Amino acid sequence: MKKIKGRYQNKDRRVIDRKYMSYEDVPLQDYRDTEPMPKNLTKRFLKVFFILFLSVVLVLALMNIDNLTPDNISHWFQYDFLGKTEGNGYPVGFAGTNVSIQNFDLLDGVPAYCSDTSVVVLNSNAGEYQNSQHSFANPMMSVSSGYAIIYNIDATGFKVINREKTVYSGSTKNKIFSADVSSNGVYALLTHGNDYLANLTVYRNDNLEKYTYSFADYYVSKISLNKNGSRAVLSGVSAKNGGLISVIYVLDFSQDNYLEKYEFDDSYIYDVKFLNNGNAVAVGETAAHYINIDNNKKTDFSYDSRILTSYSLSSSYGMLLSLSNTPDGRECDAVMINADGKKTAEIKTEQQILSLDCRNNKIAVLFPNTTIVYDNDGKKLSTVKTSSDARKIKFVSDNSLYVLGKSRIFKTNIDY
Repeated sequence: MKKIKGRYQNKDRRVIDRKYMSYEDVPLQDYRDTEPMPKNLTKRFLKVFFILFLSVVLVLALMNIDNLTPDNISHWFQYDFLGKTEGNGYPVGFAGTNVSIQNFDLLDGVPAYCSDTSVVVLNSNAGEYQNSQHSFANPMMSVSSGYAIIYNIDATGFKVINREKTVYSGSTKNKIFSADVSSNGVYALLTHGNDYLANLTVYRNDNLEKYTYSFADYYVSKISLNKNGSRAVLSGVSAKNGGLISVIYVLDFSQDNYLEKYEFDDSYIYDVKFLNNGNAVAVGETAAHYINIDNNKKTDFSYDSRILTSYSLSSSYGMLLSLSNTPDGRECDAVMINADGKKTAEIKTEQQILSLDCRNNKIAVLFPNTTIVYDNDGKKLSTVKTSSDARKIKFVSDNSLYVLGKSRIFKTNIDY
């Protein structure tokens, strides 16, 4: 008994002499931190987070103030947030029997086209935002950011659309030469005149008349509006001393007379484009032209006896030209004149060029069966196989293209 008692006594002594104590010997209430977290710390954190979140939202809103309309907010909620009209993916056949290359473009970043029977806007997975029929015999479409105008050439009907609906549909008294729409919904119609060769009528985005101008000396047949619908660049043609003379007008809708006027002897102007930086470009029969509007200065870019076979004009990047060294339209050079009026690329391809587009200094060139992406120095960045019936390409991102075929629209990925 004493031996057992001594053993217990030794154990008790060892317990008392220990320098470190096990938590198993400490009551649960003593585990608590002697300095508890402040009760308002969570509230302060949420308050700081909320302020930072609102600051980011405010910055993004200011950067996109022109796009924050009720229609765009509603569209984002229905189609992007809720995923309406999902679609079955590309390629997708188009409505109607024919879509010209002029009537295929990107509307608010997604494919839009006007066929011989319908106006269709697709989402990124080939679902339909809208599909509306028209009765135009010669439809033509012009796109600017989130709006497009479709008009009947040499007739009177037209309609303005956004990505999801027809905004306005109407008709003119006289037959239409050309039309355009700005990124804020202002639109303009060039028509035949009763007492003049051509009349221009500009409408606000609420369809009320904003400005008119009449042309007595030239058949003006092409128009491009600037991004806020306050100015226009136009081109026309007339006869002079038995020859051809072309003209480019720059109009400011706050002035009664034209702002600038340029004439070209024996050269036809095919197309014009107002740039986002406030200047303009024009593609002609023998040369391309850059117009610095504020300085009233024109720069000409001669084709040097080469033949223009294709071109692309953009309010953001300027113009791309396909110039052939042979009469049959083959052995083409891809030439880029950027939005600052500088020739930044001249790429010898030795092939027939069908279509061109540019994004972030990457130039995509469509050849029969193949699309090649170049940098400005002519270095090949990627080669993509495309369908044999491909006719036009449009960058949707740095890594993908939409391709218009004869009966279908494709989406092609680019590997670098």
